Amino acid sequence: MVRTGLRALLWLAASGGLLLAGFALFGAVLLGLSLLQRGTAPGPVGWEALGLVYQTIAVQALLPELGFTLASWLALAFVWPAPERSLLGLGLGLAGVAALWFPLVGERFFTVWQSAGPATYAATAALVAGGAAAAAWLARVALPALPPGCFAARGSRDIVEP
Repeated sequence: MVRTGLRALLWLAASGGLLLAGFALFGAVLLGLSLLQRGTAPGPVGWEALGLVYQTIAVQALLPELGFTLASWLALAFVWPAPERSLLGLGLGLAGVAALWFPLVGERFFTVWQSAGPATYAATAALVAGGAAAAAWLARVALPALPPGCFAARGSRDIVEP
């Protein structure tokens, strides 16, 4: 049980790092495109505002989405271990669980965001839930300590449970 707990913490830390790094890269690409279009870099106030936006989105949307997704996946893998045992099942399952959590995260945690319609809601859900699921999946693919099936419940052959 301790080993599973340590693996879960490793998965959370690695996924969180990948999610924030991916978000920073996504923001840098958007900023680069904006610089090419406008031809000027933001001033000191602009850089401060960008940092505040990054921090707010990370704290209010991305990290809660990741936390809910991983916690739910761990519970799901315990009662239904089949999807946990393959990379495809893991990827599809994580995407589904993250998508199910987005309405709560978007409504209750992501307070600076307000949907302007179905298109913006779908785009934001894809970015937030998709980013959380992708980071969680990539951490499992990249780390040998987190192979597929490592969180699946294992049957016991003992007559008496230890």
